[in-house]
Amino acid sequence: MCSKTGVRKFKWWCEQKKPGLTLLPWLVPAVSALSLKYIILCIRGFRESALGLRSAGFLTVAEKVLLFRSDLLLGFVLMPVVLFCLTYFLPIYARLAVSATVSLLAQILLAMEAGVYGATNGFATVKTLWTVTMWALTKHDGSIIWMLPIEAAGLVVWVVAAVLAIVIAFASVRRPGRWANYMCLSIFGVGAAVSVLAAVPRSPRLAWSPPLLEMTAHAAWADTDTDDANMRARSIPELNQLYRKDSHFQQASPSTFFGSAKDYNVLFFVLEATSARVFDPAIDSLRDMPSVRRLRPHAFVAAKHYTTFPGTSQAVFSLFTSLYIKSEVGAAIGDRQIEFPGMVRSLRSAGYQTAYYGYVWNVEKARDDRMLKSLGFDKIVGPSIDDAVDKGGWETFLGPISYVEKNDLQVLGALRDDIHRWTAGKQKFTAAFFPEIAHDPWRELPGRKSASQEQRGHALAVYQDAWLGTLIDELERDGALDHTIIVVTADHGLRWSPAPEQHLQLASPGKLDDATLRVPLLIYVPEVLKHTVTLEQPTSHLDMAPTILDLLGVTAGRELEEGTTLWNPDITKRRLFLWMDPYGATGFVENGSYYMRTVSGTILKSDSLRFEDGNTLPFDGSESTAARQALAEQGGLQNALLFHLLDRHSPPH
Repeated sequence: MCSKTGVRKFKWWCEQKKPGLTLLPWLVPAVSALSLKYIILCIRGFRESALGLRSAGFLTVAEKVLLFRSDLLLGFVLMPVVLFCLTYFLPIYARLAVSATVSLLAQILLAMEAGVYGATNGFATVKTLWTVTMWALTKHDGSIIWMLPIEAAGLVVWVVAAVLAIVIAFASVRRPGRWANYMCLSIFGVGAAVSVLAAVPRSPRLAWSPPLLEMTAHAAWADTDTDDANMRARSIPELNQLYRKDSHFQQASPSTFFGSAKDYNVLFFVLEATSARVFDPAIDSLRDMPSVRRLRPHAFVAAKHYTTFPGTSQAVFSLFTSLYIKSEVGAAIGDRQIEFPGMVRSLRSAGYQTAYYGYVWNVEKARDDRMLKSLGFDKIVGPSIDDAVDKGGWETFLGPISYVEKNDLQVLGALRDDIHRWTAGKQKFTAAFFPEIAHDPWRELPGRKSASQEQRGHALAVYQDAWLGTLIDELERDGALDHTIIVVTADHGLRWSPAPEQHLQLASPGKLDDATLRVPLLIYVPEVLKHTVTLEQPTSHLDMAPTILDLLGVTAGRELEEGTTLWNPDITKRRLFLWMDPYGATGFVENGSYYMRTVSGTILKSDSLRFEDGNTLPFDGSESTAARQALAEQGGLQNALLFHLLDRHSPPH
């Protein structure tokens, strides 16, 4: 009798609250997450997980099934419970509206991330997806969000399915038929039962154990760094000491070249998105680059020089402060008057004129103008940009190459004129020129058809060699060439390139790669170096400020340097971090070995910046665990350090 009463009450409750209809819209993203994860795993994920577990390279059927238990738990138990509980006291149409909105947004996000994964082997942030979508809509250029036909079809199918489920749910509220309500409730019941059964067996943790919905949300909202609150409780000296410990590196004793170029001028010529694969002063003949060839006999050249981050804003910050950074500093500064320590500020205090020449990205999310001012540049010279034509910089980054060349030549002329004025007045200067003509994806120069992407990149480097020659000639005419340090490098390497289908994809989807991270480096030091000095050990943009300041004999304001002089013999013992989080991977190099963490947390180890499946380490092995912990702790440390610097170096109002 009691059981019949209980059944009747349950049926009455189901008909009143309609839990199945409330959850019907969520059924689509729950099922599509399982389907999408299965497709991704079939491409390479099952093998990645297997290599993280054993060297045989395959998983048993049971182990494959267990990779989905978190997806079942999240999609068929946790999210349904949360959705239903949050909307329990709302009217049925309000409950459906909430459920429909959450489900549709989740499905669109999953569908778009499927296309991103196809191009990058990782997921993108919501902000990135929004930015590129707005670009495509306003510029009518879909290349940056181009999808393969099968990916586009999948997006349409799943979004249509989500809309159809929403329509059925709303249409079934007042209909006498109860099939939709009970059918959906039954499906979630089965899914919940399967998730409980799948949770019983013990299984080793694998790279794809987290649910796909969580991975996508993680890419969109969270970070893999150690909790900032924990790090922020430490003082700046404590953070600096922890960095020394994590990087296995201490500051060197007095340098061999300290003060050898005292009172020299400094000129930075920093190419945009130029990989050492297409221009490498350490090994190239430089037959077609006479300006660089003229400098090399009296220069340091680095065979393994790396950017700190594949983004211009972050690379600029590292070049001039000797600090890692993984965020947009300009946005973090806000309206405060910040003064960061570093090379530019130290040289300004030593009597140098300091100036920056190049396109200045000043959209609200970046505000490079604020960052450059905070670094200590007295003068910031950008091209005359019409915001109506080049809103957000997209015309500079992806527009006609003639437009970018015109802007570059404008600021090049301003720099040349200032060099003449400074030298005429016997004024020491530090100037940085950042042309944009080589911004990736690499564009064809007019009348110079390139057979390959590498040839196109090299042609752009050759083209800018003539611009370097213009500055060298000016220095020579002004009698300043023999006491001017000239640094030729790039902010970072190639990130984006056109695929055969004419859409953009990462140069090396989801991996650390030599083409993206290794950049050219030549430092011309006339009168000091009588021949070329080749540096074979791994070096970084972190080392630029210590190297230049050491040559000039400047010691003030250098307490927080995380880099060292390029010729430091202990540099070979250093753990050098290589951040690429937004591009699906990150890692470090130490003792000749390169470590990479993928988007799923798997660790690979190689003797070069080229990773294959066979380089995968056991996921829960001691070496993998230590590498993940080091990367997480160091990421949190750098975020906390920036937080303290923003507070400490903000002058009182």
